[in-house]
Amino acid sequence: MFSTRKSSLGLHCSQLVLCAALGFGWSQSAYAKATITTFDLPNSDGTVPIAIQNGVITGYYYFGPAHGFIRFPDGTTTTFDPAGSANTYANSISGSGAVTGYFVDDQLAEHGFVRTPDGNITTFDVPGGVSTEAWWINKKGTIAGQSYNGAGDLYCGYRYHCHGFFRTSRGKIRTFDAPGSIQTWPWQINDHGMIVGSYVDGAQAQHSFVRAKDGTITAIDPPGSTQTYASTINNKGEIAGNYNDATGEHVFVRTPDGAFTTFDLPECSYFGINQLNDKGRITGFCVDGNNVYHALLGRSDGSFKTFDVQGSQGTFAWSIDDAGETTGWSSLDGTTHGFLRSR
Repeated sequence: MFSTRKSSLGLHCSQLVLCAALGFGWSQSAYAKATITTFDLPNSDGTVPIAIQNGVITGYYYFGPAHGFIRFPDGTTTTFDPAGSANTYANSISGSGAVTGYFVDDQLAEHGFVRTPDGNITTFDVPGGVSTEAWWINKKGTIAGQSYNGAGDLYCGYRYHCHGFFRTSRGKIRTFDAPGSIQTWPWQINDHGMIVGSYVDGAQAQHSFVRAKDGTITAIDPPGSTQTYASTINNKGEIAGNYNDATGEHVFVRTPDGAFTTFDLPECSYFGINQLNDKGRITGFCVDGNNVYHALLGRSDGSFKTFDVQGSQGTFAWSIDDAGETTGWSSLDGTTHGFLRSR
């Protein structure tokens, strides 16, 4: 059974009275109402949904190279590629329907793009950079991501110095780094301009950060953490992710005033937290002892549950919107298929 634990941070996470039927603190009826719909892009060799807003899904699919797609609530889809793209990766969609991500050209260089709801695509590069990866877009059209501006490699990684950036809706780009970092990787930006991500210091230790709209950067590490991965921030300023300490891996939720609550997921040999919506619902993945992936759903109070697409050999939940609709992908015979879980 998944469980909460008393926080080592001086906060007290109450032990949940877990539902006997499910084991995870949510009622059977709440899950009985959920419907899972699977989908694939026409002729695709694999469909990978990444983000959902208001029931609209974006991601990428493979038909030879990778291509971007948008799936609307009625099930219709549209596909796209920026000019010059050899592979397109759509990563985020705003509430207004703008999509951001990056594409790889024939020279293996990465470039950012933003696609407006009417289909116009603008590409961009961080000045001086040889690699630009756009990861998230908020309702104001501000994009957060990372770039690499050194020589000898085209990708961000532990050996190469990556820098955070944000791009306003008017196209102005500004770079930043977490203090003391040799790598800075922003992942999400909320509608108030707060950016959350991870960074690596000179000792190769991984920490996380939140950057306020005024540029103030605050480190995020639950006490005792040896590695922290803050992956998501909602519009309330709540942050979620996972971290490791001497006892293993744990989930954390950080309130806007900096207080941490931590949870254990003992049935997972490994897990990841992908998104926290404005209602405190969390999605991610859980790997069991047999190395099988299961989709993870939870709440910021510590109640969690896994689910699987029927017949799949692995299910991975990536994004959840404020209506509680969840998207991600499942695997069957080595091929990925998209799914939408509707409440």
